[in-house]
Amino acid sequence: MIPLAFHGHNKPVMACRFNDDGDLLFTASKDGAINVYRTEDGERMGTYKGHRSILDLGINHSSTLMLSAGMDFKTNLWEVETGKLIDTIDAESIVRCVGFAHDDSVFFTVTDGMREVKPSISFYNLPGCVHHGERSSAKYNPCALFSTPEKIMYAAWGPTNDHLYFGSDDGSVSILDVETQQEICNKMPHSKEVRRLNFDANYMTLATASADKSACLLDMRTLNTVQTYKADMPINDCSISPLGDHVLLAGGTEAQDVTTTGGGDKFGVRFYHKVYGDYLGQIFCHFGTIHRVAFHPSGKGFATGAEDGFAKLHMFEPSYFKSTGAQPVWQPPEEEEEEAPEDDEEAEEEDA
Repeated sequence: MIPLAFHGHNKPVMACRFNDDGDLLFTASKDGAINVYRTEDGERMGTYKGHRSILDLGINHSSTLMLSAGMDFKTNLWEVETGKLIDTIDAESIVRCVGFAHDDSVFFTVTDGMREVKPSISFYNLPGCVHHGERSSAKYNPCALFSTPEKIMYAAWGPTNDHLYFGSDDGSVSILDVETQQEICNKMPHSKEVRRLNFDANYMTLATASADKSACLLDMRTLNTVQTYKADMPINDCSISPLGDHVLLAGGTEAQDVTTTGGGDKFGVRFYHKVYGDYLGQIFCHFGTIHRVAFHPSGKGFATGAEDGFAKLHMFEPSYFKSTGAQPVWQPPEEEEEEAPEDDEEAEEEDA
């Protein structure tokens, strides 16, 4: 498996995100640039510039709008096709995470705490004119705001727009009721910060990546730990295969600690069996800590972004689909089609 290597950044890649169709890959970096590539051949389709440094991206479900979370205290709203900067939303601290709701009518931003400002999640209504690439005449004010003493590391929508799941720096994972702005569930699956969480394709489970050198598979309703995947490095990101029973983990020693802790010269993505928790293997693909990993929506490949400034697209060879865990242990039974009743005339002929 020879990956496509994208040389579009000169600083660490902090975001790698596919659109829902899987034909586009968006990457963002601490150099402040966003690049979009065609996954079929790796051609760069365009570059978006409007930040000094970026931590996260959000793509809406029709691939027409994009959000970018900046360390420059800004959230930018872009038109994907033209690269037009539609609007900028200013914050009082670093914007760590962004995301569109399932119907693209609402989006959220996660901001860090600073001085008297607490870490918070802000929800915004998206004006209808924005879907046509037009700037809204009204100022963006949060329609809801949730604050917490703990630093929020990452957040993601649940199966519906009613709940938002977020991980914090104390190792906890919580479910937020968007309407009431109350935490309805809170569990502590990790001993250190939860750096990332991602759902499976059916939103039945979610995987969490932590600095405590482990990842957990949690039940979507109760947040109880279903399985634990242990590693020998801090985990920065995780992704669940939409096709089989594989979980990808990516991470590594922090860049500033490599010389003092004896970090390796190559960093890889680890494969685990989702159900049994077994370590299956590793693909070495970067020369720096891997910050992001994401399965392709088809499950036939994955993308990575790392400290070395490279983003890479890996597409599986046919032999992968015969490997352990590439096919799910359990599949829902297919519904049998009911036979159409015979016409009365045909039934009479048979009787005769």
